[in-house]
Formats: sequence, structure tokens, C-alpha cells
Amino acid sequence: MQARSDIAPRQVRIVILPLPGSARSAAYGLQDMFGSANRLLQEMQAAPEVHFTVEVLPALPASESEVVQPAIVIVPPILEGDAYLKPQPELCQALRAWHAAGAVICSACAGAFLLAQAGLLEGRRVTTHWQLEEKFRTHYPHLTLDTDALLITESDLVTAGGVMAWVDLGLHLVARHVPPSVVQALGRFLVIDTGERQQRYYRSFRPAMDHGDRAILRLQHHLQARFTERHPIAEMAAIAGLGERTLMRRFRQATGFGPGEYLQQLRLQRARELLENRRDTVEQVALAVGYEDTSAFRKMFLKHTGLTPGQHRARFATRPEGV
Repeated sequence: MQARSDIAPRQVRIVILPLPGSARSAAYGLQDMFGSANRLLQEMQAAPEVHFTVEVLPALPASESEVVQPAIVIVPPILEGDAYLKPQPELCQALRAWHAAGAVICSACAGAFLLAQAGLLEGRRVTTHWQLEEKFRTHYPHLTLDTDALLITESDLVTAGGVMAWVDLGLHLVARHVPPSVVQALGRFLVIDTGERQQRYYRSFRPAMDHGDRAILRLQHHLQARFTERHPIAEMAAIAGLGERTLMRRFRQATGFGPGEYLQQLRLQRARELLENRRDTVEQVALAVGYEDTSAFRKMFLKHTGLTPGQHRARFATRPEGV
């Protein structure tokens, strides 16, 4: 049944709150995305039931009451500076007030730090850019962080991971208010993937080397040069010049991983690079990074990356097959 043309569409008010250093492409890209959704709704429905209105506030008003209560509030990614680490009492007060009044509060990338600072993430799962994982855990160790996820959605809070995850965030928010056919049409118009993604597809392993623990650094250098070999804990402890229990404690303290986990990450990172840049078979890649059992390699790769080796190659290979 076609909607009546004399009924005004429901207004979905969206406020975007960029901080100093925020990605302008995200703030105004979201504005364009919602505007495109409006145009498609107009084209596809004689009387669209929804209309998105977007306001980008470069500076928060003296009081959040000066802004009409929004349905959605978005803190976009931050590319420069460390404003997301500094106290932002006015912004946090506004976020809490809007949330209490029923707004869906959202963040992308470093924006999650502001939601945490506002106290909105207590008891919730949250994601942010995977490169900010250590900083987030340092500042908010009690919160449940999942940087494998590209998007974590709840009815009142949505956090997105990477810098460009604002695209996924925007599509998700549009999808909350319009039929799936409109979301699919929006994806085709913008030439973006509307399928589910995960941040771990894009994660790379960059081990900490600036921790100042020379014994652990000596072992890290050894493992980097010989990651395809087996390394019993007794051998690693001898290389570091430490007792086994001391090694386990200091290695995790310095790198965030146990020695075995660390070695696994070195192998997986090299496997990603081989799959992306060479045409070796999966069996050859497995052997090249230290796995004699290809099946075990496939399972480990899928567990840590969310993709099979073949899917990873299809998505990220520098040269398409047959070229």
C-alpha cells in the first residue's frame, strides 16, 4: 500500500560533533550519505515516511538545550592531534543529556574515547581503531574492548572501528529507519559494500618495540628472524637470560602477548603478506611460515582474521588472479 502523500515524513535529526583534528571527510561524508538516502527515498516512494536532517556542529553550543533533541549523535574519527585523550566536559555533558533523552549515541574510530569519557560505555562492548587498542585499554582498562569488530551495535549505542568505518556506521543508521531496498540502492549509488565486514580483516601485526625491556627485545629480534622454527619456552627464556616464569610475565607486560601467541602473530602476518603479494598455493604459504599441517594453518588463519586464506587473497591481493 502506498503511503499517503499528505502525511509529513518523520524527521530523524542527526547531530555530528567533530573535535579538533576530526576527519572532515567523515563529518561531511555522513552528511552526504544521509542526503543521498533522502533523495533515494523520494525517488522510490511517492511519500517517504522518513527524512534525515543533519547538522554538523564545529563547536558545541553553550548548552545542549540550544540544539533540538537529536535522534542520533555521532562523534566522528579523529585523524590529527590528541583531543580525544583530553578532558571534554561540555561535550560529555551534552552526550549524557542527549542519551538520557533517548538519542542513539555513536562513534567512529577515536570517537569511542569520548563515549567512554562520558561514562556511556560502562558494562558495554566497544570497538575503536585497532591501532588505538593499547591506548584505550590504558585509559579504560575496565571496559570490554573488541577491536576485531568493525561495528558494535546496541539499541542506544553504536561504535565503529577504523577511520573509514563511518561508512559502515552511516549505512547501519540509515538501515534502522528505511526498508532494505533503500539501503541496497544507496550502496549501489555510492558504490560501497553493504555486506557485513569485520575490522580484523584489515588488522596487521605491529609488535611493540619501544617498551624499554632489553631482554625481551633481544628475544623479539630472535623470533622475528626465526619465526618459522619451533621455540620451546626453555629456549626462549635462555635467549632472554630470564627464568621461564619471569619471561612469561615480562613478555606479556612488554608486548601484550604471551611468547607463543606472539610467535603465532608473526607467522600470520607473514602469511597475509605472502597471500597478498605472491601466487604461492595455500599449502606453500603454510610451509613458508612454519606450518607443516595445512589444515591447522587454515583453521588458525580463519580464527584470527575472520577470513579463510583464499578469501583473504581474493580481497587483498595486489594483483588479481590471472594477471
